[in-house]
Amino acid sequence: MRPYKRGSHASAHAHVNGRSKGRPMLESMRNLAKTWIAKILLGLLVVAFGVWGISGIAGSAFDSALSLTGWGPKDLAQVGSTTINGDEYTKNLQRMLKNASQQSGQNLTMDDARKFGFDRQVLNNMISQAAVGTEAKKLKLAVSSQVIDSEIVSQRQFQDTTGKFDPLAFERALQNNGLNAQTYRAMQTQMHTDAAILGTASGELTLPKAFATALGQYQGETRDVKYFDVSASESDVAKPTDADLDTQYKKTPDAYTAPEYRSAAMISVDAAALAPKQSLTPEELQAGYDKHKAEYATPETRDLVQISFPTLDAARKAKDRIQGGEDIMKLATELGFKDSDVTLKGKMKGDFLDPKIAEAAFAVPEGQLSDPVQGGLATALIKAIKVTPAKQPTLEEVKDKLTAQLQMGKAKEQLQQVYNAVEDARGQSMKFEDIADRAGVKFTLLPAVSALGQDKDGKEIDVPGKPDSLKAIFASDVGVENDALSMGEGYVWYDVRAVVPSALKPLDQVKDQVSKDILASRVRDAAIAKAKAVVDALKGGKSMETLAQENSVTPKTTPGLKRNQQTPEFDGAALKAAFAVPDQAFASAAGGDGKSARVMQVVKVTLPAVMATSPELEQAKKQVETDFGNDLQTALVKALKKTAGVKLNEALWKLDTGGEAPPVE
Repeated sequence: MRPYKRGSHASAHAHVNGRSKGRPMLESMRNLAKTWIAKILLGLLVVAFGVWGISGIAGSAFDSALSLTGWGPKDLAQVGSTTINGDEYTKNLQRMLKNASQQSGQNLTMDDARKFGFDRQVLNNMISQAAVGTEAKKLKLAVSSQVIDSEIVSQRQFQDTTGKFDPLAFERALQNNGLNAQTYRAMQTQMHTDAAILGTASGELTLPKAFATALGQYQGETRDVKYFDVSASESDVAKPTDADLDTQYKKTPDAYTAPEYRSAAMISVDAAALAPKQSLTPEELQAGYDKHKAEYATPETRDLVQISFPTLDAARKAKDRIQGGEDIMKLATELGFKDSDVTLKGKMKGDFLDPKIAEAAFAVPEGQLSDPVQGGLATALIKAIKVTPAKQPTLEEVKDKLTAQLQMGKAKEQLQQVYNAVEDARGQSMKFEDIADRAGVKFTLLPAVSALGQDKDGKEIDVPGKPDSLKAIFASDVGVENDALSMGEGYVWYDVRAVVPSALKPLDQVKDQVSKDILASRVRDAAIAKAKAVVDALKGGKSMETLAQENSVTPKTTPGLKRNQQTPEFDGAALKAAFAVPDQAFASAAGGDGKSARVMQVVKVTLPAVMATSPELEQAKKQVETDFGNDLQTALVKALKKTAGVKLNEALWKLDTGGEAPPVE
């Protein structure tokens, strides 16, 4: 994460008041996230969280509720009393476009966004969010600060190496993404309340027995398929003419368009590379050992038998029986416990939830039985089976690990100094080459490289901080001063030096590739045509064996194929074709290599006897229930939009997009 700039500060504390809906709401939200409707309602939030990069939804539609008397200069839409601000819409559209650009490896423009329908998708997302948020406000739903606190401290990105919540990590993450704690908590609160609304449109679905049986048989049906492959080669097809080349080139220009390339200067520094260079005195090692020795200590652990009783008197009587010679495990069995219920192995004192039980468990000598313990959660007898004492290693025993730890600590401190030195030099407008030389860090002059990290010959280029740095380079431009990128325990600075725009290559340069593409297409078509001709011959009465012999191959039979389970012999296309025809019928499918096609005959169809607990039936039920739940949630959102009332500022939309306003439901 990026270090603090001198003089900067951000609060890591905030409070959100409200009534808690408790864990059921959180579970509902998690279940909701598995459905496609979540992509509509929480889509913008997900985009903002990519690579845990929260770009900031603060100030969204939910935070701009206004009572309108007419359209304001930036009012794009109205959902009930909630106003969707045009600037916020534009930010969300740009965020979605940036995300799509990074995923596709291409620099997408606003024209591309409109062509792909991103503009309408973002608008619909914001309208859906506003409608759900309006209903949550109407019902006065709220989430307690305790629930949000629990969610925050449980997230891995806010924890240290021991799994404990790290306030500094939380604060730095928010700083790096332009947020403060209050805004982030508000976002989480809004997400939970929305999920609570959508969670009402879910529930169990009881399928009619006949329908469930049919679904189970559909999922569990197996087929035995006899098949052989036919193939084609370039010698079987006509070579392309100049006219063919010209037609292919003009018909598919994207295939022959060079991607955009960018060159950049880069400075990179990493704590792991600095660490081995850090020297340590014997005094520093001793001081480090004194400070960190608890981290290397092994706490006392115990193997125990713990039996719980309903009353203290029952526990006393059980102890008398054990002291009278009765085996404690026999007594546990008599009380209805399994060995695994009462046997605790390798337990530390902190593993116990009940302090009184913990104290008793670690006070009883090895091989001895405790007095009855009346704890806050249970009344118990405890026997210490084995005690493994705590161990504190000496400095000499942990010297290597401690040295590496202290060196890394020094390296991180030096990293802050390097960061400040580089930033100071950039403030003086020094060239990257000179900055790297002065600071003693790595300088890389990146040649023309695509968004995928390849040069113009398709060779992979080593890029510091790849792939995040590549995404940043292609999101910037020449002459733009960019912030340093935080890369684990290191930083990368970049300066875009040149941009080579994407351009269609001249036909003369790509003629060989165009020719190969045409030949590949013709070979594939020839193989498919040959397979179809064989199927026609089979339908005409010829045998599979005869036709296989004519094609110099031997038929094979694969038993037990399932509809949704590809095998090494049957890929998706062949499997789909095999299940698209009735028993004893013939089919064909293109091969995955582009040079072959498969001829098939279904020789046996087996429908399973679906039992009430069969895996096939359970799978079918879950799919139907999921689809049903999605339909319910879609209908709920549509109803909420209708209840709230949706209006669109068509004039502003047309001015901003240049297109006709989309219909709003």
